[in-house]
Amino acid sequence: MTAPAPPPGSGTRLLSFRQLDQRSDAFDDAVMRSPNVDYFCSSTDWVLPARKAFARGARPVVLECAAGFVALMSLPLAEGGFGLLPLEASWGLACPFAGADSDALVAALFEVVGQPDPVAHALFLSGLPIRGEVERAIHREAGRRGWISGTSVTAGRSMACLRGGLDGFLSRRSPGFRAKARRERRIAAREGLTYEFYHDAPTQTLALALYERIQSVERRCWKGLTGNGIDGDPAFTFYRSMILRLAARGRLRLVFARQNDQDIAYVFGGVMGGFYRGLQVSFDNAARRLAPGVLVHLEMIERLSAEGVDVYDLGSEMEYKKRWGEHEMTTHTVVVMRAF
Repeated sequence: MTAPAPPPGSGTRLLSFRQLDQRSDAFDDAVMRSPNVDYFCSSTDWVLPARKAFARGARPVVLECAAGFVALMSLPLAEGGFGLLPLEASWGLACPFAGADSDALVAALFEVVGQPDPVAHALFLSGLPIRGEVERAIHREAGRRGWISGTSVTAGRSMACLRGGLDGFLSRRSPGFRAKARRERRIAAREGLTYEFYHDAPTQTLALALYERIQSVERRCWKGLTGNGIDGDPAFTFYRSMILRLAARGRLRLVFARQNDQDIAYVFGGVMGGFYRGLQVSFDNAARRLAPGVLVHLEMIERLSAEGVDVYDLGSEMEYKKRWGEHEMTTHTVVVMRAF
């Protein structure tokens, strides 16, 4: 791969991953100005931990220009050559373009990748609003160069409205869901369940202690017991890095359910703007009759709505999440193949 270099006088500069980390606030502000993207999963709190955990050998192709940022990484392709992907490429949720001016950001990217010596042979640009401005700009720039572009994988997320607090949330669920949730909360109260809520951690030591409590529950949940939990790499490193970032920036939201002075369940996620992105939930398999996974979700919803969070992003679509959300957010990936 030819080392990328912006054209002289373009006003675009290349950043290392460390420099992008140092520019996190500016990058995340630009993400919030981006039209119709997954804000949290395009932010540095998601993409930098993902790159560290899942793509350690990747090389940065991160651009900063007057219009904002384009955050990509270069990895070798199985068939030869190199591909550019967003820093989180495992789920295809992150949009690499951060800023309101889609045309300018796409133009800045193609100025770098369109040089005679190839920076990349293919681009995999995920997290894009379907038929949005940025997609149109990509197809236009690719077509102008005689490159091939087309759409690929679609990624959906389940979303729930939190307006009206927990009662408002439950009013938008089915009668059966409401009755079961209220019954489980009454039983939990009778059996002495309590909750602890954390929205930050002033020190790294405290953040790591919270993560160890999470891991203790994880090792007792069905996922951990079957080798599918977040207690092993690369998931362990991914969520550890995210917890540390979120806690330091005041964006962490974490609930533990406790019984007899022991943690029996947790749920955690991160906030950005008026959105909460759920990240992980687990519970002690021995306590499953109490539905502790449901209980920590409901407690989290009550806490979030009290602080004015409007939307709960439940994450990638799964069948059970349809009972919790009202609508879906869908993005897709545009693939660009360079012509030679």
